[in-house]
Amino acid sequence: MSETKPWATRTTTDYDEIREWAEERDGEPARVVGTGEGEDLGVLRFDFPEEEPDKNLETVAWDAFFEKFESANLALRYQREKKNGEQSYFNRFVRRAETGVADAPEADVSVVAVGSAPVPGADEASEAGDRGGEEREIDAEEKSSPDTDPARGSTAEGVPDEVLDNRRRRAAARLAVGLAVDEIHEDALGYDHWNKNDEYLVFRNEGDEPLDLTGWTVENSDGTTYEFPDEFLLDPRKPVTLHSGSGEDTEFHLYWGAERAIWKNTGDVVTVRDDEERRVIRESY
Repeated sequence: MSETKPWATRTTTDYDEIREWAEERDGEPARVVGTGEGEDLGVLRFDFPEEEPDKNLETVAWDAFFEKFESANLALRYQREKKNGEQSYFNRFVRRAETGVADAPEADVSVVAVGSAPVPGADEASEAGDRGGEEREIDAEEKSSPDTDPARGSTAEGVPDEVLDNRRRRAAARLAVGLAVDEIHEDALGYDHWNKNDEYLVFRNEGDEPLDLTGWTVENSDGTTYEFPDEFLLDPRKPVTLHSGSGEDTEFHLYWGAERAIWKNTGDVVTVRDDEERRVIRESY
């Protein structure tokens, strides 16, 4: 497979490629505990070795893993290494219809929704990406103009450079944080309104630091909104499942408490905004 950029994010359905990528990182196929019923594994994940076992994950056999992978029409979006040359653990399961992937693709695809504090104009860039345009990767170290610099903005004229440098470092730190939508499970088993906890979104923190989601919101295309609990921290590389129904919030499972199903089976838009009302994720299905 040719690849012009080692840090390019790719999407594939090839079993050998997926297994090779995971095993190079000592990852094992796994499922998220509390998702799926009966023989259905629910949400798929990779379990990477850490100091403490992830109690939210249960390892499974590769055959069972790929059986679920195929029946759910999934593809794996992944990255081999970061731009700085370090080995990357970024991975995300996406529906094939979302990418148009049927077999392992030859072309690079862009990461969706990984910025937590987009610069001015990022909404327009995101919408261009949704229309099939090429997404531009933000490099925090590159030189920027007042129109694109998250530190300067349009009202920074006359501000001393040393103050702007401090702002720019803070902005770059925010941009380094990544919240990704791992899975959208809009079609609950049975009648959606009666089984709301089987309708869920799975988010993952792709950053290297805990992500404080206090005040962040999730919204559907109808404007129905959920707000994350106060002082909710999502640890690095950890997922959290947001169920539409009711239950007791935990470290790995949150509950919307909606009276009816939230996500349309015919298609919807997931929008996430941070505590300053900046749109950081917009993903349609």
